[in-house]
Amino acid sequence: MSTEIVAILAIIGLIGYVVFFFGAKEPSHQHAKLLLELFGLCLVVMVVAGLFIQWPLHFWWDDLKAFYAVYGFAAFVFLIYAAKGLRLILQKDEDYYDKREVKYR
Repeated sequence: MSTEIVAILAIIGLIGYVVFFFGAKEPSHQHAKLLLELFGLCLVVMVVAGLFIQWPLHFWWDDLKAFYAVYGFAAFVFLIYAAKGLRLILQKDEDYYDKREVKYR
């Protein structure tokens, strides 16, 4: 029962963050600070609840301390460097669109 509540809080916090602040240089909503605090509270509740829930173990690495934190960080670092590598391959010149002469009908 408690895991469902934690999941619902996390989803509500994430949706609220994306809806109100995605792409904005500064939060412009009148309750922006309150919404950020609620989002942070949802994250804290999720982390604290995860400490007390006995998760079923399926693999040997599930028993290692902080395995998923290290795994997530390694995946994050891999994605950053993979994106930098792709940028070298896919990057266009600054005046790429100016060079093309597109004739509209």
